[in-house]
Amino acid sequence: MKKLYLTKSSQIALNEILYLKSDENYTTVHTTNQERLLVARTLRVMQERINDEFTFIRISNNHVVNIHFMNGWRKEDKKLLIILEDGQELIVSRRRISDFREAIRKTPKAILLKKKQSQVKNIKTL
Repeated sequence: MKKLYLTKSSQIALNEILYLKSDENYTTVHTTNQERLLVARTLRVMQERINDEFTFIRISNNHVVNIHFMNGWRKEDKKLLIILEDGQELIVSRRRISDFREAIRKTPKAILLKKKQSQVKNIKTL
């Protein structure tokens, strides 16, 4: 199991990360157990450390999402919203929509999401 080193003595398994959120020169790591870890690194540095472009997708200047914890996505008022397993919704920036679509197409979970979404009226497929 791959791990992300937050500091010299602190690490977290990649499969425990829901998403990363930028806060200028800091990054908040949101985990599956509702824990938030603040790291003194930029979001770009954290994404480079993860080094997994098809599991962790940068959806905006402020967010990198683990697509394994997505329940789906939907369009609302010309915006694409990602719905996470914890019910939180994050907006995909316009310039990152094509990267998001490409990553979703190359992910096995995308097949399951598309089947699930076809059963739910509120959530649209890409």
